[in-house]
Amino acid sequence: MKSIPSSRNDHELTSIRGEAGRRNPDADFRLRGQVDDLCIALFDHWCERRELIPLAYLLHAWPFLPSTPYPVEALLAALRNLLALHDETIDELGRRLIDDIQTLQGYEA
Repeated sequence: MKSIPSSRNDHELTSIRGEAGRRNPDADFRLRGQVDDLCIALFDHWCERRELIPLAYLLHAWPFLPSTPYPVEALLAALRNLLALHDETIDELGRRLIDDIQTLQGYEA
C-alpha cells in the first residue's frame, strides 16, 4: 500500500491497488470504506448546497449495496458522467472529493 496526500481534512489516503491492479477482499473492504467516507462528505456538501443534479448522480451508485459487483467502479462511472454532462454544477470542494475517490481507485483526475 502507498500513501496518497488527500485534499480533504489534511489526511492521507491509502492506495489499495496492487502492482497488477489486483486487490484482495480485505483491500476491497478498506477501499469501500474510504470511498464511503468521501461519498458521505459529498452527500453532506451537496445536501447543504441543495445541489440536486450532483446528488442524483451520486445516489445512482451510492450507498453501496453488498451484492453490487464492482461498486466503486460503478460510482466512478456515475461521477465521470456527472463531470462530463454537468461540469458547471460542481464546485471546488466537490471536485477535490471526486478527485480523491478517483485517486483511491487509481485513476488520474
